[in-house]
Parts: sequence; C-alpha cells; structure tokens
Amino acid sequence: MAEAGGISFVAECYWPGAHQDDLRELDERVEACVAELALEGERVRYLGSMLMVDDEVVLCLFEGSLVTVQRAAERAGIPFGRILRSAGAPWSDGAERTSEVRSYGFGATTTGPE
Repeated sequence: MAEAGGISFVAECYWPGAHQDDLRELDERVEACVAELALEGERVRYLGSMLMVDDEVVLCLFEGSLVTVQRAAERAGIPFGRILRSAGAPWSDGAERTSEVRSYGFGATTTGPE
C-alpha cells in the first residue's frame, strides 16, 4: 500500500437505493478523476467500492493523502458524509492476488468460479 503515500482512507456514503450498477458507474467516474489527478501530479489510488446493502452505505477505498483523497472524491461526485482513515484490508494478501481478483469486495468481479 505504499505507492500513493501508504495511507488508506474510506469515503463513507449513505446512499439509499444504491445498486451494483450504481457502483460500476461510480467506479468508472472515480477512476477517471484519479487518472486526471495523476496527470496533474497528484498521488492517489482508488481501490474500489463496496455496497452494504442492508445499511444503504457505500464505502470507497483510496490510498493517498487525506487532501488528495478528498479532492478525488469531490471531483467524482461521491456523495460522502465523511472520509475516514483506515487500516489495511485483512482480505488482501498483496500483489500476487491482483491477477486472480480484479476487485472483489471493493469492486466486484473475480476470475474464479462463483
């Protein structure tokens, strides 16, 4: 997690009625904003989103400084209520899993059987 400053943040959004399709659109928007910020010399990574269906909450995970994460979230139109510093994701074993998992949990597709 050290590529974009090594600090992780979660943008927490109360989003009534959000569905999986909303997350796909959100992820595309955020990825485009992060790419724009990179062209401007900012260091931030977007790691994906997760919908907590029963709570109507969406979590968007980033790496970077708080200022840059907030800038990316605002540009992408993420309806966040707050941005929280987070500790590492316990399900992440590192880079070797990236070839097997595109963004499961924080994003949604795997290459394995369902």
